[in-house]
Amino acid sequence: MPVTMTRERLLELLRCPHCRGNLQRLEIGDLKCQECGRSIPVVRDIPRFVNDEDFDGSGAAGRTRASFGYEWTHFNDWKPSSETFGDYFSNFDLEWLRGRTVLDAGCGMGRHARQIAPFADTVVAVDFSNAINEAARNVADQANVQCVQGDLTRLPVADNTFDFVFSMGVLHHIADTSGTLWGLVRALKPGGRLRLYLYWKRTGFAGALLWVVALARKVTVRLPFPLLRVLCWLLSVGLMAGVVLPYRLLLTLGVDVKDTWPLSVYTKYPFNVLYNDQFDRFSAPIEKRYSEAEVAALLESAGLREVRVFSRFGWIADGIK
Repeated sequence: MPVTMTRERLLELLRCPHCRGNLQRLEIGDLKCQECGRSIPVVRDIPRFVNDEDFDGSGAAGRTRASFGYEWTHFNDWKPSSETFGDYFSNFDLEWLRGRTVLDAGCGMGRHARQIAPFADTVVAVDFSNAINEAARNVADQANVQCVQGDLTRLPVADNTFDFVFSMGVLHHIADTSGTLWGLVRALKPGGRLRLYLYWKRTGFAGALLWVVALARKVTVRLPFPLLRVLCWLLSVGLMAGVVLPYRLLLTLGVDVKDTWPLSVYTKYPFNVLYNDQFDRFSAPIEKRYSEAEVAALLESAGLREVRVFSRFGWIADGIK
């Protein structure tokens, strides 16, 4: 059964991201590295390994952090998109997680950490943006989940510690995808399992649409977030009326709407999920896309074995350390 995350257990799982030293809890509640002496504030019961001063708002990392902080603060209800858990964890035996330790790398508003918590022993949910505050609120009734504000490129967790690490829709927004993946693998125990979701490359009509999106992104990633949110709402209304609703009509008529059709995934989700995803698509400054072979090579280059890649509105990839 899931267990309550104690302070002692948390200290076993965390490390200083600068020197990899062990941490100790101070009387005031903050943490301190026993090796380099750095102090890590704990605010609202969340250890904060990063802050606004660590990121230049004009750079890609700063815009990415601000973008996802804004996104998950405004799209902070995990329930409308709860079905994505079934998409991301299809072909995965959740019962295997019983008694095991899990890392959610890039947790956003905490929807997947919350949903995986009943299966796992303990869960550490990490995000570098202010979305971690929403994540903490969404998992507040899951006593075995601990939220941590930290940078995946300098992951503040112990090596060889986690049985399962997952990162859904995150690494394709990071400049050093390969280096960040190495950090995730380092956190795994030998024999531990990793699962990623990455954007796929498309060809044909879908590829042409993505080319248009890429052109638009040259402008949209520079727009103020409130303005972009309004534009994405207008776009989402058009997509819902012109694409998603016709798909749903085809389904009622018995026509096979294939998973590979553009936007077909939204036939099963409410409007707000489509709206959320359009903001996500047009706001983050870095967006990488991969072929199936490139995803497999990425995981294999990180030292994972038994790598498998399958399509699910993008690529789901598994590997074992």
